[in-house]
Amino acid sequence: MNFDKIEEYPGSIISIPFNSHKIDALHYHIDTHSNHREHKPVIVRLHGILGNLLDETEHYLPSILADNDFSSVTMNTLLANLGLFFGFGIFDDAIPQIDAVCEYLRNIGYKKIIIAGHGLGGCIALRYCALRNDIDRYPDLSGVIAIATPFSMPDTTRRRWEHFGSQPSYDEVYERARRTFYPDDEKESVHDETIIVKRAHGPTSLPEHTEIYTLKTWWALAGPEAAGAKAYKQIGNVKHTPILLIHASKDEIIEGRESEDLCEIAKRSGNGDVTHVNIDANHSFDGKHEELAKAIITWLSERF
Repeated sequence: MNFDKIEEYPGSIISIPFNSHKIDALHYHIDTHSNHREHKPVIVRLHGILGNLLDETEHYLPSILADNDFSSVTMNTLLANLGLFFGFGIFDDAIPQIDAVCEYLRNIGYKKIIIAGHGLGGCIALRYCALRNDIDRYPDLSGVIAIATPFSMPDTTRRRWEHFGSQPSYDEVYERARRTFYPDDEKESVHDETIIVKRAHGPTSLPEHTEIYTLKTWWALAGPEAAGAKAYKQIGNVKHTPILLIHASKDEIIEGRESEDLCEIAKRSGNGDVTHVNIDANHSFDGKHEELAKAIITWLSERF
């Protein structure tokens, strides 16, 4: 992979080569000196639903981290923005993209990498670290931070849709999506198509309460057979990597017991460095970005 043409300035928007495409990311680094990259970890930040444009934490955290001597890369994956809308945002296909970003960071000298995510991004972060749980092959994978992360993306989606009375319902979407993968002999098979789900995030049909997928992207992310998006199935396989779980106590999407249960599973599975933090905030940490950043920086500083 050729990184020669990637610019290196604080706050750079970078494009990392990936197959015949590229990965766009914000590289917010505070120092290009080799000593910094040798001893300080870089945080790879993964987005929630729809990418890095809608969540205010995506704008606050990089600069706060930099002020405290930590560099970060905020990346978009296939699940960002149009990926879910047009059928190429398949959950596990994000894993090779994260590999490419980590390869770029290794190439420019970073020796320690932290994978961090918010909501959906937390599910991807735990999935990634579970799949890369080999200390000999990935010795630089130094931590995972899961913020406001559901116990299971499929279960959380079902519960939220049922609460708000989504149109169509979870079961209706499941039946239609199932027929794209397992067509019935007596019924016509269904091709992948874009679906609009109203009342998915709130009690109205307004755009902010609406979700858009294709049947295949929904199946891989929120369907009952989407094992990769079930954080409780992944976190127990993160054996050697320190884990920070941050829960928002006023989260309108994720229940408190979900984060607590993830913490218990990780500890029972033998991970000796699991931290659980509660912050008095909503799911987006509105007005609490400084407190969120302080929790992350405290955890990082204790280890690096």
